[in-house]
Amino acid sequence: MADIFDEIDEELKKDKAQQLWARYGKFFIVAVVAVILGVGSAQGYKALKAKRAEAAANAYQFAIGSDDVAASLTQAMASLTEGYQMLAQFRLAAAKTAEGDNDGAVADYMTLVKNKAIKPLYQQAALLLAVMNAPEGTDPKQSQEQLAVLISAPGPWQGLALEQSAALDLEKNDSDAALKKFESILGIPEISPELRQRASQMVTIIKSATR
Repeated sequence: MADIFDEIDEELKKDKAQQLWARYGKFFIVAVVAVILGVGSAQGYKALKAKRAEAAANAYQFAIGSDDVAASLTQAMASLTEGYQMLAQFRLAAAKTAEGDNDGAVADYMTLVKNKAIKPLYQQAALLLAVMNAPEGTDPKQSQEQLAVLISAPGPWQGLALEQSAALDLEKNDSDAALKKFESILGIPEISPELRQRASQMVTIIKSATR
């Protein structure tokens, strides 16, 4: 990660903030996935006391350790508890992204968004990932409207939603709007050190680029 920010410092001299974000923005999707998998796994562990939950945990772990994770998860889906089904759906969507099937991934994420059986925390995570993985040609206005829902709701996704919204502003060469959002991120008390560092770097870059 240090090498990335070394390159960012070099780009500062080239007045190319929007190109820089386009280059590095996708690296940060992993932060969202890590939170989902971490929380989901913790919840799954607590449920191991129940016999069916233990069987579901074993089936899930076997599937993600197989050679064909997507096929194994799909086959095991019916035997999983609701929590592990949700986790499997996130995994399947991520697999589609890795294969370049962004349309399929976004469809899967939106299915999770509409699933009232899962907690809002995960619905919001799915919405953020749907925006982050939107295929080329997606209407930026639609993406901004989806992000606005997350930005208006204090929680673990607010800062990341602001970051993604600022990235869309930079794609439109709207540095002023992007700057305000990166500065808003810095005003959120509970964000990760990595997000705070990225926002701080982008504030510096944009201010230097507009002098």
